Amino acid sequence: MYLINGKEVKKEEFNIPVENLAIWRGDGIFEAIAIHNGYLFAIDKHMERFAKSAEKMFFDDIDFTKIKEDLISIASKFDNGYMRVIIGRGTDKDKSDVYIFYQDLINFPESFSLQSQKAHWQSGGDFSLDEVENIGSKTISYAMNINQTRLAQKSGYTDSLLLNKDGIVLEGPTFCVSWIIDNKIYVPSLDLGILDSITRRTLIDIAKEAGLDLKVENIHINDIYNVDTVFALSTAKHGTFVSQIDDQTYTEDPLLEIIRQSFSDFIEKERQLKK
Repeated sequence: MYLINGKEVKKEEFNIPVENLAIWRGDGIFEAIAIHNGYLFAIDKHMERFAKSAEKMFFDDIDFTKIKEDLISIASKFDNGYMRVIIGRGTDKDKSDVYIFYQDLINFPESFSLQSQKAHWQSGGDFSLDEVENIGSKTISYAMNINQTRLAQKSGYTDSLLLNKDGIVLEGPTFCVSWIIDNKIYVPSLDLGILDSITRRTLIDIAKEAGLDLKVENIHINDIYNVDTVFALSTAKHGTFVSQIDDQTYTEDPLLEIIRQSFSDFIEKERQLKK
């Protein structure tokens, strides 16, 4: 299903004019939310982040209640997949449009290989979160991220691992990174200016609930070569094993399967509570 400003349209009508600033300048924000048995997982957290992105990017008068209702209504018709919503600037800088659509489930490999690459366009911790207005916004301007994915794939890797100028691990182009050392789970700090990943947030909640040892800590690329296990986190990746970073290979720690099962249990628990 496809909606433009709350109105259902046919697929062939689901278009953004090239004159829109969303296309011309990449001036827009978005969210992607996974569907589990007709249920949109962490919808409230996603909408909270969406509203923050809108505020940071100066999108005014957005009816997030209506957006949430439309997302839930469409998602209820599908067992799985994703709901995607884009708010894009129109031809008039003071106007915007809301595009909502369903996407089929994406099949990912069971493990990833990553090539580390410097990300010059990322803040990388050079600025505090309250110093720059739009740090952490989930914008549609992903061109540089996706370019790094393609560069890594040309070298035979699945995807890229982004670093700041000092070699500190940031995130993947479309996912957060986590790692395991001595049965402890680590996630990078938001102070690096990385996206406030909903899946990262959920992992922190799961760790608290399940009594898992989790720490927020940054790591240098040279040090991540020596950890026990690395895994990717995103709406579509709830603990995807990273088998290789650059020339370093890893084995999968048994804790990662516990994390995956904990995600499944956490999602089902939330789904039952929301019924």
